[in-house]
Amino acid sequence: MKTVFLLNLKSSMKDMYLLFWSILMPFAAIIALRIFLPSYSGDYVEGIIAVSVFFYSFMTTAFIALSQRKRGVYNLLHATPMPLWKYIVSVSSSWSVIAIILSYIVLLFALVINQLKFSFNVLFYMTPIILIASLSFVFLSFFISSLVKNEGHLSMTANVLMIPMLLCSNAFFTMEKAPNFIQYISLVNPFEWFLNGIKAAFLNNFSTWGESLLLLIGCLALTLIISLKTFKYSDQ
Repeated sequence: MKTVFLLNLKSSMKDMYLLFWSILMPFAAIIALRIFLPSYSGDYVEGIIAVSVFFYSFMTTAFIALSQRKRGVYNLLHATPMPLWKYIVSVSSSWSVIAIILSYIVLLFALVINQLKFSFNVLFYMTPIILIASLSFVFLSFFISSLVKNEGHLSMTANVLMIPMLLCSNAFFTMEKAPNFIQYISLVNPFEWFLNGIKAAFLNNFSTWGESLLLLIGCLALTLIISLKTFKYSDQ
């Protein structure tokens, strides 16, 4: 597992999707908010971090998983004694480590640009939330990549799932004045649980932080089972 983890970590660091979606886009959003909405720019740091991690852990890894399946990488698992669950946990853990590093980079950039005060307690409480949430999103990406046959189908399928999760959250718009059914959706939205956990880490709100962590752990167990049950070694 350690070898798979390290090899996957090294190869993933060279991915261009990582640079564009998870670093350049958040940087552009932080700068744009600072220029056009300077009074509110600091209020969106948690949302930008959450979206960055979400895009990487779900969208980017889904494309990587599909690419590896199409190249026949997963067929090689039949020739090794490694159980499927160990392989999935190994590669997912490496992607989650990258997600945590990305969140630190985005957070540091936002702090510098917006000249915000910072406490290391934020990192202490934010890190397990990102670890559990990113693992859940990666497991979900294995499921989505198993449903499609090419990159076009994957893009459409992923967006059908991602856009409602983003819109039915408090990342950039408040849900207080949203229709009741939208608020109900937000209650069962894993991205909203993730966002609430990060916000609670910033505010030292331990009850909300603990609640978000427990919900995400439940989501983690469910998505792991789904990814194992639906995993496809090839398109044959």
